[in-house]
Amino acid sequence: MFIGRFHPLAVHLPIGFILLAAILEILNQRYRDKFHNLDTAISIALFCGGSGAVLSAIIGYLLSQDGGYDEQILFWHQWLGIGLGIFAFFGWAVKKGLIKLSPKSSPLIIVSLVVFVSIVGHLGGNLTHGSDYLLSYAPKFVQTIAGMDAKGSKSSIPTDPNSIIIFQHLIQPVLSAKCSSCHNKTKAKGDLILTSFKDLEIGGDDGHTIVGGNPLESNLFIRTTLPRSSKKFMPPKGEPLTYAEIKVMQWWIEIGASAESKLTELEIPEEIKQLLLRDYKVDSRPKPYFDQVEVSLLSEDNFLLLAKAGYEAGPLSSIHNFIQVKSNLKKITSDQIQTLLVAKEQITWLNLKGKSVDDGMMKTIAKLTKLTTLELNNNPIGDDGIKELKDLKHLEVLNLYGTEITDKALETIKVLPALKRVYLWQTKVAQAKIDEMKKELANVKIIYGISKNSNADNKDEI
Repeated sequence: MFIGRFHPLAVHLPIGFILLAAILEILNQRYRDKFHNLDTAISIALFCGGSGAVLSAIIGYLLSQDGGYDEQILFWHQWLGIGLGIFAFFGWAVKKGLIKLSPKSSPLIIVSLVVFVSIVGHLGGNLTHGSDYLLSYAPKFVQTIAGMDAKGSKSSIPTDPNSIIIFQHLIQPVLSAKCSSCHNKTKAKGDLILTSFKDLEIGGDDGHTIVGGNPLESNLFIRTTLPRSSKKFMPPKGEPLTYAEIKVMQWWIEIGASAESKLTELEIPEEIKQLLLRDYKVDSRPKPYFDQVEVSLLSEDNFLLLAKAGYEAGPLSSIHNFIQVKSNLKKITSDQIQTLLVAKEQITWLNLKGKSVDDGMMKTIAKLTKLTTLELNNNPIGDDGIKELKDLKHLEVLNLYGTEITDKALETIKVLPALKRVYLWQTKVAQAKIDEMKKELANVKIIYGISKNSNADNKDEI
């Protein structure tokens, strides 16, 4: 009702007058010599406070008829508010001398009224903003002392994109910040609660809040994208959803509106990637393996062993302990290949180009399980040697240019899960097999050229 909307205005009257009475009572008790005859002023403040409490209770009752409030909290807020008014009139009567009590009772009455108005005000705040509003941004130790559920605090976005759950980290924080003050368990406008995914699925009076796969049938999307002049626009007050928040929500609904979907498990449109990076500081672009894990630092002794075996080894970057290694020898031996194992946890880039690596050495190379780039071009390696690489699950770049591999090697290459680029120039792999592989592995860049078993110039790069 129209008059009920004035409750937030009227409710400040008893608060102000009772606090004024408390201040005057302090002056009256401590500085009686300087301040004379404050009892009259205190009694007037208490009378106005009681009148304001009664007025607020009447207007608040009219507001409560709109519905959507927690009945238990509303009950206590309403009757404690009425009790506050009655108790304020009791304090006025004591100050006026209409009720004879000890003079020492006056400060106790005033203190009780301040506590009373604080409790009533807190309950009113819970009805309006939700029970976690006061402490939602409080330090963790304060929330712990207050027994506040961790879910009541704002969800922070993990720094690792692989840990981001779309609803929990991107959607729910927006709903909590901009929607849940009117749609929570203590105040459910339109019988809609937006504080959990389960309640979101239940929906409200207007039908389905979310319809997986169809934003235009989802009231959550429709109401937040209406013109701001519309009576149904949400949120009706405060900051509206930003463009990025709306687009991320729309995308989330389009892909099914699941509570469990992880960000990096999905194909992310380019626009969403840009919005996540700009507004959420989330870089969803795939990262190489060596940027996702941590390894121990290779010891100086092992660096020396690699150097004695003819290798040049150095850090891949300053932010992690992975290393890149290449041989400075014209021809490498099996013993020198074995030396690489002292750094099998740290080697991620290995360049053995033209070092006479053969199939017998490949079993040792395959033990370097952290490899992401492997340069084996211009070596007498065949299909049996390549077969040893089948368990290198992080290998992204494989250079086999100028080797002896045939079509059989492709069966191993196809099962490498992280492969992004493979070089097949000057090999014995047939052109038809390469064409088939291009269709099967659409996400792998295949670089090939003149085949050793063909006189045709098939040089190409895709």
